[in-house]
Amino acid sequence: MSKSRVLAAIIKGKSLLPEGKGPSPEEILLKYWPQISYRVKNSIGRSTPDWEDVGSEILVGVIEAIRKGTFRGESALGTFIYSITTHKIVDYIRQKKRSLEQIPEPGQGLDPSLQVEKQERVKLVAELLKNLKPRHADILYLHYYLDLSRNEIARIYDISPGRVGALIATARNTMKKLLKKLAVKGSENRFP
Repeated sequence: MSKSRVLAAIIKGKSLLPEGKGPSPEEILLKYWPQISYRVKNSIGRSTPDWEDVGSEILVGVIEAIRKGTFRGESALGTFIYSITTHKIVDYIRQKKRSLEQIPEPGQGLDPSLQVEKQERVKLVAELLKNLKPRHADILYLHYYLDLSRNEIARIYDISPGRVGALIATARNTMKKLLKKLAVKGSENRFP
């Protein structure tokens, strides 16, 4: 009989082996603790103090699943624990990501002048993009706003990634020149 079936029987309170000969649930689960802790530490970070809590949740989840009969012994106990570990780690990362998205960045939304400056920069960049060749503007948009890689852009335009890099550099240089012209024009208007 497999260890997983023995564990399931022990947790349910049934004895399959002569008294004193079967391992306790704690012994079997502690056997997997090094593997669980290794995966959790590497997934969420060794310096994260929450790794022990996530590991404990995994062990509690395994015991509950066995007691409820979710674990039927159709797979190895290690495989079952691995799947629970994976799901708990993913849940933890999603939870942390949601909580970080809700926290405003320092200074964000506090200074109206910074918001106005940001809006002005966005308008300025939009105006400068209108002065570029359509292909250059499209490539900058794909690369910086849609965060596409050079390889992805190369596939879209059916050109080499090196050519995409050259087009990005050309478009950026053109933007810099337009910005300098605009700055010179702006200073001429300010100081007649």
